[in-house]
Parts: sequence; structure tokens; C-alpha cells
Amino acid sequence: MKPVHDKVPVTEFTPGKTYRIRLNGAELYNAEVIKFFGGCWATVRVVEPLSEEHKDVYRPGMEFDIKVGMYEVGEE
Repeated sequence: MKPVHDKVPVTEFTPGKTYRIRLNGAELYNAEVIKFFGGCWATVRVVEPLSEEHKDVYRPGMEFDIKVGMYEVGEE
């Protein structure tokens, strides 16, 4: 059975586009999608951290993989 992603429709998570990434309601960072693996995983590049609390953790230019279904993702 394929996993269901109710937070991010697969067709809307577009490489080259920038999204606002949240976790449990907390805004973490804006990130550009580098690669989307068409299921659970994507490679993102941080554009900017969204709070003072996270600026030391997420720095502009950082690239890493995220499990998309774990986050709330919205338009920047």
C-alpha cells in the first residue's frame, strides 16, 4: 500500500520553487526544493531561517533531505 501524504500534495511540491517549512506549528525556514523523489523524500536548500531560535540551526545555503510528510509546507 502506498503511503498517503495529507500535508503536501505530491503534485504541488515543485523543484525550483520556495516553500515555508513548519514543524508542529513552528515556522522553521523558507527552503527551495532541489529534488523531489516523488514520494516521501525531498532535498531542500535553506533560503532563510524564520526565527531567531532557529537561525543557528538552519543557515542559508544548507542542503539536506527531509521526509516531506513530517512537515507542514506552505507557500512562502
